[in-house]
Amino acid sequence: MDKIEIITTLKLAAVSHRAWLSNAQALIEGVPLDKEKIPVRLAECEFGKWYYGDGQKLKNIPGFQEIAQPHDRVHTTYMEIFTLLYGKEDREEIKNPSFFSRLIGTAQKAATEKREAAKAKSLLLQEYSTEVIFQLEQLQRMIDAMSAKELSDYLTNLT
Repeated sequence: MDKIEIITTLKLAAVSHRAWLSNAQALIEGVPLDKEKIPVRLAECEFGKWYYGDGQKLKNIPGFQEIAQPHDRVHTTYMEIFTLLYGKEDREEIKNPSFFSRLIGTAQKAATEKREAAKAKSLLLQEYSTEVIFQLEQLQRMIDAMSAKELSDYLTNLT
């Protein structure tokens, strides 16, 4: 891998992460999306597949490892949001139709409260995502400033 290829790959990784975040935000806002478009687990999103796959070729470059923590926080926070919006609730079985009728209003109120809580958590999601992008951009700058030999040394020392 040469410098231009690595920087291009990092830029594409950032684009992929931003697309994931955009889909996650749309889902939080109630836009109907296929849930598979927004993977919950960090190694299942396109960015995560790259980071924990081919991206590991860059693991010895200073700054690469610093991306893992905010990326993990993104997915941990999104898991919390996803559980709020789509998680299973522990409710006793509803056997009485009049009880069910009373619950409709309660369920709608609970759904609204959950969506509001998810929106509040989405601010953290944005913050952690901004950190992922910042770390990627720092890594790009660091690689851009390296000589070909320095970069080659980092890439060949894959222990």
